Amino acid sequence: MAEEQHLNEDSKKNVGQMGAKVVPRGSKEISNILGDRRSSYNVDGIDHVVVDEITDQKQVGIPLIDKIVIILVVLFTLLVFINFSFTSNDAKEDPDIEKTLFITKIIELVILILFVLEISFRCINVGPITYFSDLWSVFDALIIVASIVLIILDLNLEGEAFTTISKVLRGIFRFLRLFLVFRKFNQVKKINNAGTRYVVRSPVEKVIEIMRDLADQFEDPDIIKQLNWGITHISNNTVYEPIIEGKKSEALGWLNQPQQQQQISQELKRSMSSDIQFTDESHLPEQLKQDFEQNILNLDYDYFSLFQKYDSSILTHLMCYYFQKEQLFSNLRISPDSFKKCVDKLALSYHKENLYHNVIHAFDVTHTVYFFIQRCNFKEIGKLSKLDYSILLLSAAAHDVDHPGLNNIFLSNTRHELAMTYNDKSPLEQHHASTLFRYIRETDLLVHFTLSDFKYFREKSINMILSTDNAMHGKDYNKLKARLASNDFDPGSKDKGICFDTLLHAADISNPFKPMKNYEQWTFRVLGEFWLQGDKEKELGLPVTMLCDRRTTNVAKSQLGFIDFMVLPYYNTLSQILPQLSEFIEQITENKKAWAEQIEHYQTLLNTQ
Repeated sequence: MAEEQHLNEDSKKNVGQMGAKVVPRGSKEISNILGDRRSSYNVDGIDHVVVDEITDQKQVGIPLIDKIVIILVVLFTLLVFINFSFTSNDAKEDPDIEKTLFITKIIELVILILFVLEISFRCINVGPITYFSDLWSVFDALIIVASIVLIILDLNLEGEAFTTISKVLRGIFRFLRLFLVFRKFNQVKKINNAGTRYVVRSPVEKVIEIMRDLADQFEDPDIIKQLNWGITHISNNTVYEPIIEGKKSEALGWLNQPQQQQQISQELKRSMSSDIQFTDESHLPEQLKQDFEQNILNLDYDYFSLFQKYDSSILTHLMCYYFQKEQLFSNLRISPDSFKKCVDKLALSYHKENLYHNVIHAFDVTHTVYFFIQRCNFKEIGKLSKLDYSILLLSAAAHDVDHPGLNNIFLSNTRHELAMTYNDKSPLEQHHASTLFRYIRETDLLVHFTLSDFKYFREKSINMILSTDNAMHGKDYNKLKARLASNDFDPGSKDKGICFDTLLHAADISNPFKPMKNYEQWTFRVLGEFWLQGDKEKELGLPVTMLCDRRTTNVAKSQLGFIDFMVLPYYNTLSQILPQLSEFIEQITENKKAWAEQIEHYQTLLNTQ
């Protein structure tokens, strides 16, 4: 689901986003720069180093405009003290001093004009409404304008009659200039913390940080080893896993835990399961196949027009294209006919009347997951097998199947059958996962899978679909950050599951990641669906869920909150796993600026209802 209702407004501070640094394997730069406060993983001989927030802030470079501001602030400060020194000098009538004072005033005027240009640049960069939403920025601009007026008066007004007024004005002027200096200096100090309006941290991150600091205080290797053992289990979320001593096999049996068995290669197991051979030919319409080949890795893909032409079958065509391209039919011994039947069932179970949670959304999310796999190189980073491909793609296609166009809050408040069936615990997501596996069973889709392959598929797929419940966003996000902060993060092995969950959730909230022409369509679709729910809630006398009241929801503000609280922090964190994602994240910032400029427009529309 891509519901934006669960925006938590409790967090109000800014945070600098973590950055990824790629260095050659074994490089001393890793230990010299980062010490032990890092996590790393290796892909093809390259160590990808992920730094926690505290360490990483030291590595963030200062943009050119802010370096210039720092230089101007320092120069401005020097000029203020020069003026203080000269004006207190008894020889102030000396022509040379007067000339010097005149030059310093001209330089000050030039600097103040440069400050005006700086504010103009920032307004263009983030939008004037966003920039001046901070009252300090408004006050800052007023100080600069007042300072320019005062210095012009100081340069032009002379004579005995003006002496008293001049002294007062110069005193105020100097105070304002000094205030401006400190204001600018503090502004630049906060550069690395700019980016979003929120910071979300979990207690587990603080615990890990404390334990690391504690380990630095000891020299005893045994104590350090024990602390590192604790950090590992906390970051792996295995604190409550049983530690079994004695007769392990018997204990595992009582605890219903799987016992370790001799592993046979998956390829050999499949070869033993059946002699049936499957081809990778899926008979796609030739024109559509060419369209996919040209556009399938483009974020600005116009799939809305495809839906008008192919209707619900577009999802089946997309999935057949992926499975044929990646040779999943032959490698996984999946019947193309069974596959088409299964995906057709999924596609037809998406409700056409839903404005947002429909088959186009399923297409979009599946397309985005494949973008992460191919363009962002998760196929190598995650060391994906053919089985992994099938899990990622089928789970994405089914993640919102049979969605009623109402969220979990509404289902629980109305005692809906799904809420009663799943005890209010992610009822929609539970239903989506259950529906997928019911269709898999009905079409014999995975009949040639070994038991271990099927269990692996089922476990990963269910977890992925459950992770799309936005009520779990904060908890799952903190788990991800805890794993990234560990010393043994491995997206190709032990952390593959959490990466799968992250990719699907990121794809599900990816509207702001797309070019504005697509993003805007999705925005009005999702809000339209929310508002229909809000109308029903009003009719039933229920509390109206956040963003579901068409009379109070400012479209632009809703998207700024969605980007700041959920999307941008999540994508910045995801870029630690997928470094190539970073080059595409700028689109989110551009979309944010575009919405910021429309806040007043949408507020006017609300006020005129």
